[in-house]
Amino acid sequence: MTVIRVDPHSVRAYGRGAQAAFDAMHASLVRLVDDLVAVRWFGPNAVACKAHSGRLAAEFAHRMHVDLAAMADAVRTSTSNIAAALGGGPIQLHIDQRPITPPAPVAVDHVDVDTAALEAMIPLVAQRFDELRGQLAAHLRLLQATDWEGAAKRTAVDAVGGFTTAAGVACDQAQHQLIGFLDQQVRAVVAADR
Repeated sequence: MTVIRVDPHSVRAYGRGAQAAFDAMHASLVRLVDDLVAVRWFGPNAVACKAHSGRLAAEFAHRMHVDLAAMADAVRTSTSNIAAALGGGPIQLHIDQRPITPPAPVAVDHVDVDTAALEAMIPLVAQRFDELRGQLAAHLRLLQATDWEGAAKRTAVDAVGGFTTAAGVACDQAQHQLIGFLDQQVRAVVAADR
């Protein structure tokens, strides 16, 4: 016996939860960019790193927007089709796709760095990416917990699981790149100041 069912309230609750998870990811990315732009670090290397981190966060957010919207659309289509086949109405889901616009770093005529503040950015960057990975996992759990049974749900969960894994790898790569650059800059400045 195969049970196929969709509870529209549960799927709509997933949509609200998915939006909340995305909002939290968006906020973590904005904080990451704002933190990096605000640190006392001026000069060409600082401008390059701050601009790069802003682009990285904006691109990462855009990819998440596209993927989350596609997932929400797939869930909406599958659950609406099942509901219609059983005599129910369509199920609406919408993911807000607000872009991140990183602030432009300030270019000045001098070089200046607070090495302690720059070193403090390393665990802060790690924290922001931990927040992102946590929200990605929370989103997957929300979908898994929906009151929805059948092959379409298994397909949706597998797709979201794949997205979650890929996004986690992207987080790891971006974190490694940013922390590596920050660490290299601190070591270069300290070595040059001897």
